[in-house]
Amino acid sequence: MPTMSQEHSPNHCFTFTERENLYDQISHTRFMALVMQPDVDIHEVGEASNSFGEYLFVTISCRTEQPKRLLTFWGLGYHEHRERWIADSWQWYESQRKSEKLPVLAKEEAHQQIKDREVFVRANATPSEQSPRAKLYEAIADLTDEDGALSKLEDLGWMFLGDTDEANNE
Repeated sequence: MPTMSQEHSPNHCFTFTERENLYDQISHTRFMALVMQPDVDIHEVGEASNSFGEYLFVTISCRTEQPKRLLTFWGLGYHEHRERWIADSWQWYESQRKSEKLPVLAKEEAHQQIKDREVFVRANATPSEQSPRAKLYEAIADLTDEDGALSKLEDLGWMFLGDTDEANNE
């Protein structure tokens, strides 16, 4: 498996460590270094939502990698089920779209968009007490995965644990 020193080779911009591949997750510092590599093109930067919350999505490709892969990273957002801001890590998935059909953004402008979002998230990422449901979700998600945790909570009937409105309706 590659080590941190093997991360950037002439033919592979996107070489990840065994742990990064296992969790499809990298640190914010590593993400910033990755997107600023000279042979990495940034195609999209924008805020959007997925089933976990609202995040910044960044789609990139590598000019020297063949076959060319298109990766979309998401981070710098609020994870609704964990009830916490995510500021220090990025998840990713490989997109099936064709990079040739996407524009290439000016790296400095894209970098500034990421930095602006980071400032916003870090300003809002004040510690807050998680509900019992969020604590349980986080424990299950850390042991399994995000989708699995949501399914487990639904199976247990604990989706509304800690929600006073739901508890009052029973």
